[in-house]
Amino acid sequence: MKRTNGSPRASVGRQRLLETAGRLFLRRGTANVGINEVTEAAGVARMTLYNNFPSKEALTIAVYEQMAETVLQALERLGRPPTEAARIEAIFDFFAASAAIPGRRGCPFIHASLQEAEPAGPIHSLVAGYKRKLRELVLGALDAERGDRCEVADQIVLLLDGAVTEAYIGGVVDPFLAARRAAATLLRSR
Repeated sequence: MKRTNGSPRASVGRQRLLETAGRLFLRRGTANVGINEVTEAAGVARMTLYNNFPSKEALTIAVYEQMAETVLQALERLGRPPTEAARIEAIFDFFAASAAIPGRRGCPFIHASLQEAEPAGPIHSLVAGYKRKLRELVLGALDAERGDRCEVADQIVLLLDGAVTEAYIGGVVDPFLAARRAAATLLRSR
């Protein structure tokens, strides 16, 4: 990524672009937001955008990289509750709180990957990496002596994805409660 001389002003412009584009992308999707709208809403010149990001795709990747890092760091800060069930419940609670933020449209990473023209493009790769790291966090929350940890981690990630999607669509009355209960049943049945 090309940056302008590292000046504080360039840094402020870059951060403003990332924050503004992130809000707009979450609200309307990357495909429905143009560069002019991003620069206007951020209050920066187009040249500031192109000095920091050579293309809309580069801006989009930077937005979702920052978003993935923020989510994963927040999950790591949840700490380590004493029981496996409490650790998994804390992860569900984190995503439930995130899904309740006004304007959320399901999982922003899945949403971004579905808007990409190339299914094997850089956004898809970024999302796949994020999902792998999320699965690793879930795997780490499971008891080490659990023989079926990998399978259970996969199932919990699927429950999380379903709950986040249903929270947006509204087909299930309380998707996170249903998903937490399904996860608890899964943990007890193994």
